[in-house]
Amino acid sequence: MTLLDELLNVLAALNAQRIRAFLTLLGIILGVGTLVALSGVVAGSGKFMERRLQEAVGEDIISLSRSWGDWNDPDETSKAPPLNRFDSRALAAAPSLHGSPVLNRYSLRVPWGNRWGQNIWLVGTMPQASEFYGLTVAQGRFLTQSDVWAHTPVAILGASAAQKILPGETNPQGKQIKLKGQRFRVIGVLQPKPAISKGEMRTWDGSVIISETAFRDRFAPGKDLREIVVKAPPVVLQQLGLERLVHAAKAIVLQRHHGMENFRITNPAEQRQSRNVVALIVGSLELAISGVCLLVGGINLMNIMLVTVLQRMREIGIRRALGATRGNIRRLFLTEAAILALIGGVAGVAGGSAISWLLSVILTALFGYWPFIWELWPAASGLGSALLVGVLFGWYPAERAARLSPIECLHP
Repeated sequence: MTLLDELLNVLAALNAQRIRAFLTLLGIILGVGTLVALSGVVAGSGKFMERRLQEAVGEDIISLSRSWGDWNDPDETSKAPPLNRFDSRALAAAPSLHGSPVLNRYSLRVPWGNRWGQNIWLVGTMPQASEFYGLTVAQGRFLTQSDVWAHTPVAILGASAAQKILPGETNPQGKQIKLKGQRFRVIGVLQPKPAISKGEMRTWDGSVIISETAFRDRFAPGKDLREIVVKAPPVVLQQLGLERLVHAAKAIVLQRHHGMENFRITNPAEQRQSRNVVALIVGSLELAISGVCLLVGGINLMNIMLVTVLQRMREIGIRRALGATRGNIRRLFLTEAAILALIGGVAGVAGGSAISWLLSVILTALFGYWPFIWELWPAASGLGSALLVGVLFGWYPAERAARLSPIECLHP
């Protein structure tokens, strides 16, 4: 009997016992489908997080910020100065950073309006922030160098900040707002920008942006900074790599702070490593779930094959009487188990792919961008695992069928 004949026999048996066949293959279908569906979703989430991180922060940006635990510690501040504008100048002039532009960022939570509890995140920066962080103005304009030189009290509102401070206002340009008792004229509104976390420092939508000089005049007369940002040019990144620039920036500030690390430095490479760790954990859970489902499917397959052996004892006896060897009988049932498992694997790949596509559509509708990614290795691994399960769990029923004697099988 050829492989095609075996396949036709298996399909005929499946058609005759549809419900039993479906329940038999359900575990394998779920295992392979889970592997394919979750692999697609995890791959899509990786692309989603890469895009969000790039849009929200920028993966070529090195951030140095004050260490929160040292702010109110007089012993620590006496040993080393806090992060300040002189650190920024030292970074900008450092040959080891190869001309990487440096940007100061002042930030403060300030009240606005006349009602108690109305607070907004205020950011003082320079016109270069638009390029640094990929900010796009939906209405009006961004800061200019003239605004910085003249200390002009102008403000750019984030998308959600505009709705909060000027609700219902379709054209906020030229409107006056009051921030911590200081009046500012609105000159622009940013386009909505994604945030990778709910932390106040990580969102531009809920912020109000003013010039660095206006911020220093009205809210931070001292030289201390909350954050210094270094953006590596693409050419420098390609030549030196981000890790080398991170170490160089850290060494410069450490030297100025007398070797005391009273600041935090954000390394985009570490953020990528964190995402890889999360992907590894999710992938391990994915494999565990798929493995459990395949194990259950294999046990079901073995039980059904044992029942099939009992039901086909007369057929086994006739085959043995006509000259079939034990090896022929073993191969017959083993092939049937493998074909059954492979059919379940194909159904699992198809179902998992459909679920992954549907989830990508739903998540794109919710978050704006979640690509559908179909990869070959989960499908190939799923089919291979299904075939392996069929062979492993079909071996015992096939061996039991092969050991039956013709007399025992043909005995009424």
